Amino acid sequence: MIQKLYSTVLVAALATVTCSPAWAQLPDPGFVIDPDRTALVVTDPQNDFLSPDGVTWGVVGKSVTDNRTVDNIEALFAAAKESGIEVFVSPHYYFEHDHRWEFEGTLETLMHQIGMFDRPHQLSLDGFAGSGADWLEPYKPYIEDGETVVVSPHKVYGPESNDLVLQLRKRGIDKVILAGMSANLCTESHMRELVEQGFEVAVVSDATAAAIVPGYNGYQSALVNFRMIASHTWMTTEAVTAMEEAAAKKRADTAAAQAPHRIWQSAAPSRAYHGARNLGASGIAIQGYSPVSYVTVGRAEPGDPRYRVEHDGVTYFLTSADQVILFEREPERYVPAYGGWCAYGMAVQDKFPIDPTNFKVVDGKLLLFLRNDRVDALELWERGNEPDYLRKAAAHWQKVSGS
Repeated sequence: MIQKLYSTVLVAALATVTCSPAWAQLPDPGFVIDPDRTALVVTDPQNDFLSPDGVTWGVVGKSVTDNRTVDNIEALFAAAKESGIEVFVSPHYYFEHDHRWEFEGTLETLMHQIGMFDRPHQLSLDGFAGSGADWLEPYKPYIEDGETVVVSPHKVYGPESNDLVLQLRKRGIDKVILAGMSANLCTESHMRELVEQGFEVAVVSDATAAAIVPGYNGYQSALVNFRMIASHTWMTTEAVTAMEEAAAKKRADTAAAQAPHRIWQSAAPSRAYHGARNLGASGIAIQGYSPVSYVTVGRAEPGDPRYRVEHDGVTYFLTSADQVILFEREPERYVPAYGGWCAYGMAVQDKFPIDPTNFKVVDGKLLLFLRNDRVDALELWERGNEPDYLRKAAAHWQKVSGS
């Protein structure tokens, strides 16, 4: 009777918490992947948990199946490898000497009784292949590729007794994407210890699962703690997307860092220019596009030779007589910055040619940019610090133009 009353009160309390404003307003700190500082950590991706032939399948099988845990862990392995994110596996093994412990917790006792994760000796792999302690077969190409770090085994649930934290620290990792088995035991315990050790942790909630037995649902209990303790929780599709986007950003940042050399090699500037200005062999600025159109109508429009104007020794084509009037009234408003050279190139202290359809107007001033089949300098400019680029470009233009 007391147990029944306790259960009723507990359910009511949880229902109250679930509906309360405080619960709904839990902050989500978020998790931003930096491929150089982030690792995927997978706990216990082993047959005894994840194979229908494993000794725990009778209690974890429904949760594993409902979550598609096997497929989701594989998707994380694949995405991490493709994205250049380091992978760590924290396995669970019990050797003969571990069976001589004099006291154990509830599930430790059960694991020893059913021979879970058993290996005969820590220095021998006899009987390991295909055993309950072995990796699930689809994971072997990822784990056994010579790159994945398999740390020493944890013995109860958390990584306090293995070298996971040491291995992460030694590789400069301070952000962890966590998945694996089982949700409320090893996975949750790893989350707790990694947080205590100063790591930023995101848990992939459907790339794990747990035992479900009468009166107890390990997976549901873990979800609460994942949300309350981790910096963020993801579904597998979200985690995979985040890894892919982080890898793409890293590639773009690397390209941006190398851009001055690569841009110059792929499109050297014309030698036919007047003084410091970027002019084609014809002597016409901006390849004949009207400088007025960029500012007044916000688009690149080819000029008409009939509406020709000159300013400071440079010839421009405009689109109409009205544009001629505007230009002659206020030429400095319309002439392109930096002599018509690529603004990004000027910011990195070089002269790059331009695509006249690739432009931006900043504070009323026309900036032109290179674009070819290898690079878009405007995209590089937009990803950077525009005020800093403007300052650097102005300083270099003053130097090369002598103005």
